[in-house]
Amino acid sequence: AMIPSLCLLALFLSAWPVALSYSTSHGGDAVPIPVSKASENRRAFFTHITAAASLLTPLSSSAFDNRLDDKYADATPQVGTQPTDLGVSPRPSKSAGSYTGLAPCPKSPNCWCSAPPPGDNLARYLPAWKGGSISDVKKVIDTYEVGHGGIDGGGFQIKKYDEKNQYIYVQFQSYKAGYVDDFEAWFNPEKGQFDVRTASRLGMSDLGVNAKRLDYIGSRLEKEYGWVLERRKNGSLV
Repeated sequence: AMIPSLCLLALFLSAWPVALSYSTSHGGDAVPIPVSKASENRRAFFTHITAAASLLTPLSSSAFDNRLDDKYADATPQVGTQPTDLGVSPRPSKSAGSYTGLAPCPKSPNCWCSAPPPGDNLARYLPAWKGGSISDVKKVIDTYEVGHGGIDGGGFQIKKYDEKNQYIYVQFQSYKAGYVDDFEAWFNPEKGQFDVRTASRLGMSDLGVNAKRLDYIGSRLEKEYGWVLERRKNGSLV
């Protein structure tokens, strides 16, 4: 009931200045307005209505512009809440006391991260990546294949790119439900390598989405820019 009431209020307020301009009371008689003026008022009236409606219409702009297609673009995306611990900061460590870098993975098995010290024995740990520059990562992201391997059909968006400090933060979105995952890469000067982190915001299992994303980005960095990534015996990164 709240939304219709707001709509009526917005339309009333939008039309009020126009209604006043259509007639002026002189002893109760309406004074006619020239046609040209009426035409201007009509245009103003619809302009006000359009502006008011845009404020009350739910935006589907949560969907990224580069999504696979618009089939599910109007669905309410399950974006979750953007983590507050993104970026490079001092972190606690079980084995080293503390470290500076990307956040460790939460307990939920929907994240991979190379930042914490290996001594922390985290189940979702992957080795850091050896490469040239964060600009290589950005080039891969700029030409990222939306929907590859059945993932990230909702598109992606680079939220922060800091070439000076060798850091990039990207959001990827799933096709149907609009789940958002957070991807980060940062050159760790202490390691002389790039720490990488990719994590889902909601749920427990990621159905292998983060692993597929890592493999896609990592494989292109290896082939196109000569990066060196430590792989498992079966050839996978994680």
